[in-house]
Amino acid sequence: MFDFHFDIRSTDPDTDVTVSPIAAEDGIAQYRIRVRLPKKAAPSPVRIEWEDEMRDILGVWRPSCGTDHAVRQWFSPTVSRSCFHFGAPVLAVFGDLGKNRGTVAVADPVTPLEVRFWVKDLEQQNRVGFALCLFTEATDPFETYETTLRIDCRPVPYSLAVEDVYPWWKACGWSIPDPPRAAEDPLYSSWYNFHQAPNGEKLLEELKIASELGFRTVILDDGWQFPGPSCGDYSLCGEWQVAGDKFPDFRAFADAVHGYGMKLMVWFTVPFIGVKSPLFETFRGKYLYIDRGLLQAGALDIRYPEIRRIILANYRRFLTEYDIDGFKFDFIDSFYPGAEAAPYDPAVMDCPTVGEAVRKLLEEITEELGAIKPDLLYEYRQNYVGPAVNRFGNMLRVGDCAYDANVNRIGTVDLRLLHYPVAVHSDMLFWAPSESPILCAKQLLGVMFSVPQISVLLTESTEEQKELIRAFLAYWVANREILLHGAFMPEHPEANYPVIVAEGADKQITVLYGERSFRVGEKPCDVFADCGEDPLILENMTDQTKTVEIYDRFGSVFLGTEELAPHALRTIALPRAGMARIF
Repeated sequence: MFDFHFDIRSTDPDTDVTVSPIAAEDGIAQYRIRVRLPKKAAPSPVRIEWEDEMRDILGVWRPSCGTDHAVRQWFSPTVSRSCFHFGAPVLAVFGDLGKNRGTVAVADPVTPLEVRFWVKDLEQQNRVGFALCLFTEATDPFETYETTLRIDCRPVPYSLAVEDVYPWWKACGWSIPDPPRAAEDPLYSSWYNFHQAPNGEKLLEELKIASELGFRTVILDDGWQFPGPSCGDYSLCGEWQVAGDKFPDFRAFADAVHGYGMKLMVWFTVPFIGVKSPLFETFRGKYLYIDRGLLQAGALDIRYPEIRRIILANYRRFLTEYDIDGFKFDFIDSFYPGAEAAPYDPAVMDCPTVGEAVRKLLEEITEELGAIKPDLLYEYRQNYVGPAVNRFGNMLRVGDCAYDANVNRIGTVDLRLLHYPVAVHSDMLFWAPSESPILCAKQLLGVMFSVPQISVLLTESTEEQKELIRAFLAYWVANREILLHGAFMPEHPEANYPVIVAEGADKQITVLYGERSFRVGEKPCDVFADCGEDPLILENMTDQTKTVEIYDRFGSVFLGTEELAPHALRTIALPRAGMARIF
């Protein structure tokens, strides 16, 4: 089963690379990878290849793949890129019915590396190729490097194979703390509705309604730090002073938020100083790169300890002066050496690589701020999703996908499969007051298995839209334990998860995204379906008569009862986003 031949390549002929089997049992093989250099030095890239049969393969999964499960060819392989603050070292190949065909993981989530997969059509061998590419970016010098490669070929659901990787990473020393309970509270965001022009007075009007609907946290996003309208970029970042025209008394604003029973988090873009900031020239010579295109900002070189102290001082000041409850740290994945990066100088830098400097910065932030206020909330997002960086973030959000219910659902699954003890959040839901309640409900259904974030103007929403949110949050909060912590089973990855199931000890919750049929088992189940105008088809697989209670959207209104005879098949007229409670 594990008769792999490893082809080892290095651009440095003096680099000695060995791959030795450690264990192979229950369909999982582990190999020790050892790289030796003649003397302590920065390594050259190393590539370790192996191959497998081209059989029963329908797609490829990686942590931020979104809708891209494509099986690619040799000239453009599927790549899972990983370093401390970007990606995670795992890639899974799946076959028919979502069966695992090979889940590859590496024990080291810090060193820059790539896991690759491709079809070997060039050689016409009817084979597929895998590769582990080590040291793909600048790496700390060493004489000997070791890590472990894990290849899981068990014929189990691919989702189970992926979920089993985090416990293995944990056993390798990459343990993630449990999140504060507040990390799992529904969240209101100012981003899509206000963009870079938040206004304290108007935002408080929104939050009064939000708190009444069931939201318990708010993120004040970009734009609070400069006066005037949106500029569309990050050219004005850097000083981190509250704009007086938007928030005349920010402490009073924070107190008012707390008065609504809500926690307040504040957005910061961690790396950037804007090109229009008065501080931009102050840091000349200490940027990793300067982006004069979309970003209009320079990324600070945090290998300098004084740069990290300046960043940390801003966060400490905000926490102590305004009594906020957490931070949305954006663009952590945008720290990388670019054209402006100076060569490493140990006289003024305390980190040889940018990745090590990011690790130090996050350690300093969480240690110092945590001493001031324990249980602070920290929102991270795709793509900084590795088990090393996520020791410092207790909320992990789907990447930006405004108004896209399908991508939001898929991103939720991708993050849930990592199986971290963090609160997985949806991207913020976003719709116009003219949007139909059915399509609003479709967005809400898409984030059922994550902590919901929303970013709509509630003061302009219709009463039907607000009641829809209220009903959704009431159901979601009542069933949060199953939805977030039950056994998680997304089906048919090749079709972008048209069925998702969460199962607790006494109840199952299933959402059918476009599917029409459901097989009824022994356990009581709530079934949500978006079948369009078609009825829901129920098939009773048991020897007992089942009762089916029918509800309007999210269980808000009881509509009637049906019976389902043993081993019978029948159709049920279910409203779109309605619920069938089967017991």
